[in-house]
Order: sequence, then structure tokens, then C-alpha cells
Amino acid sequence: MDSVKGCRMRDIDGNEYIDYVGSWGPAIIGHADDEVLAALAETMKKGTSFGAPCLLENVLAEMVISAVPSIEMVRFVNSGTEACMGVLQLAHAFTG
Repeated sequence: MDSVKGCRMRDIDGNEYIDYVGSWGPAIIGHADDEVLAALAETMKKGTSFGAPCLLENVLAEMVISAVPSIEMVRFVNSGTEACMGVLQLAHAFTG
């Protein structure tokens, strides 16, 4: 593919396709959404990689907890592998 915008994908020959996959989930609102790109550009001015918790992580965690009453805490991880390892360690610690 050469470019994507919204739900439309264009190949290098100019053929247009509808993206029914949405990058397997991350592109749920479409690709290259103008509002998301503007917010991303503004946020990136503050830095692109902190390597430590930042304010926006706390804001997102509070949003998740507010949206799902049964959730008491949130932990952010870098990958599905890290998430699975963490839950296995938690289960082991809980069950012995």
C-alpha cells in the first residue's frame, strides 16, 4: 500500500480499496484522522519517549477506571507478551 486515509487504502498503482481490517484494531476510527494527527503532533512537542510514567498515562488510567467500575487499577505494558508475563506472575503470586 502507498497511503491510507480514513477507511480507504491506495496501492502504488493508484487502485483504491476499503480497509476492512483496520490494522487488526488500532485503526478503529480510521487511518490518518485529522483530529488525531493534530493531537498527536501537539503532544509530541512535549517529547516522544519518556521511559517513565507521565501525566497522560495517569489521565488514561483514570478514564479506564471511570468507564469500567470493576477495575481498581491499571498497568500499562509495551506488548502482548509483557501483558501475558505480568498476568502469569500475578496469578503465581496470588495462588502460590
